[in-house]
Amino acid sequence: MPSSFSGVRLKVQLKLTVNRLKMLQAKKKSLNNKIRKELALLLEAGKEESAKIRVERVIMEDFHTEALEILELYCELLLSRFGYIEQINQCDPAIIEAVHTIIYAGMRISEVKEFLAIRDQFAAKYGREFVVSALDNRDNTVNPRIIHKLQVHTPEPFLVNQYLSDIAKAYNVNWKPDDESLTSDMISNSEDLLQDVPALSSTQVNKSPISDVPQGSNSQENDKAEELGTHHDFPQTPVDNPKSSSTSSSNSGGPKSANDNSGLPDLDELTRRFEALKKRK
Repeated sequence: MPSSFSGVRLKVQLKLTVNRLKMLQAKKKSLNNKIRKELALLLEAGKEESAKIRVERVIMEDFHTEALEILELYCELLLSRFGYIEQINQCDPAIIEAVHTIIYAGMRISEVKEFLAIRDQFAAKYGREFVVSALDNRDNTVNPRIIHKLQVHTPEPFLVNQYLSDIAKAYNVNWKPDDESLTSDMISNSEDLLQDVPALSSTQVNKSPISDVPQGSNSQENDKAEELGTHHDFPQTPVDNPKSSSTSSSNSGGPKSANDNSGLPDLDELTRRFEALKKRK
């Protein structure tokens, strides 16, 4: 771990992480769209058991993609609130969930090496014990949805059937699960599972015969926030940065001011996206 904290280095790593997360999401969504078409072909051919086995991979990849989307928002939040990091010695409550969630997820997502560099910077800033607490989620500050999405577990039968039903509908395949009664019971007793089923809207596949290859789309940021759909609260984002952050560049000859957010997401836009996440049922 580095012996000293560098705000410039941390900001660079956060920006690199945002870019890496966007590329991973695009890659995973493209691959999943191809697998969905193959699953539709299996259902049409009556190979239901093979489809149920293969759809588990689609479910886990969707979980992982949703986790990447949330982490991207957290990284952008920290970039917009970088004054809290540079000017305050202790982690401010306004960003502690974002910081702890990024540290927690960084040890569980091997594709994003930048997470390790970010963790080291937070260790240099707030101390090793702070990082250990985040990794163990001792204070329950890690986003619960991230914890759920990154867990390795076998999808519930209801979720498997729901995925296959949505895929069959999207590709105009005449297929329905045999255990309709089980599905009804699962819906009434496990409403939260419905939130784990991403909508197969026109932004993912065209509702056309399965001979047509579904076309992915470059989702806009606001569409992405709506797709995340979570009932868990995200950290509050107060309107004003610490006053000291606005004068950091004029009072010292150090690195670039924390408030110089050139090229960073607009704070109002980030706030709106987090509100959209919280309102989604």
